[in-house]
Amino acid sequence: MMMVKEIEDQGGLSSSFFPFIVVEEDDVCSEIRILETTLEFTDTDSAKLAMEFIHELGWLLRRSKLGVFSLARFKWLIEFSMDREWCAVIRKLLNMFFEGAVGDSSSDNAALSELCLLHRAVRKNSKPMVEMLLRYVVPNQQRIHSLFRPDAAGPAGLTPLHIAAGKDGSEDVLDALTEDPSMVGIEAWRTSRDTTGFTPEDYARLRGHFSYIHLIQRKINKKSATEDHVVVNIPASSISDKEQKETKSCSSALEITHGNHKLQCKLCDHKLVYGTTRRSVAYRPAMLSMVAIAAVCVCVALLFKSCPEVLYVFQPFRWELLDYGTR
Repeated sequence: MMMVKEIEDQGGLSSSFFPFIVVEEDDVCSEIRILETTLEFTDTDSAKLAMEFIHELGWLLRRSKLGVFSLARFKWLIEFSMDREWCAVIRKLLNMFFEGAVGDSSSDNAALSELCLLHRAVRKNSKPMVEMLLRYVVPNQQRIHSLFRPDAAGPAGLTPLHIAAGKDGSEDVLDALTEDPSMVGIEAWRTSRDTTGFTPEDYARLRGHFSYIHLIQRKINKKSATEDHVVVNIPASSISDKEQKETKSCSSALEITHGNHKLQCKLCDHKLVYGTTRRSVAYRPAMLSMVAIAAVCVCVALLFKSCPEVLYVFQPFRWELLDYGTR
């Protein structure tokens, strides 16, 4: 709950009023209180903008009780809060927007699409803001659906995924965009196209952001691995007593795999066939070389053991008659 009061200037030099805002939400209060240091420098442009924000927020809280607030002024409050990455203030403003305090309730979706809040959060490279918008739920709404989607097309058909894929240092934001509750970010990575026909993956490839591609590919592989398993629950009442005794060690759930069991069976067969001969195959070159060396040694030994005769023109040659040394 938020309340606003006005305190008159005690100096009596002007007729201006300063809003005094009471906020029950601690996170909203902590974000707005950041402006206290800015308001101390009254002559600066930033101080004037901060004071204008406080005044406009006070008027919005009053108009929520009395009537509708201008849509243009509400957009300015959103932009001011988005520039400072105030997640709690943005959530509060969105709640008041859907409560009917701003503009025409029939054009809610059109007004929010013009703001492109998720696109702005990605350009700011603010992961907390992106996560808050992806998980934002309209209060008091029976049908829960994602209001801010990572595949929402903006100007030139650019989605938040396109913007994150083309920016440097956006791994965290891209990780958040592909972890949305509806899980449309992973699908849109290769299917969403801008007006020129490029996908977010094409943007990342053209900019050389291969770490982004590997990040999404790991998520796709993980998702496909989990989808390969189908669990069929078999009620215990449908199993007879005899079957229960025979299958005491088995669980009551039957797990069937579609794609991975074939690969595992092939690996097992490969291990069974080649597992026993792996050592002989590995040492076959060494055995061949050892046999060759042994054959050479045997031949040399036989050659030195026997007494061959070499017929020469002068006299018969024998090994025993050989002398050694110098002459």
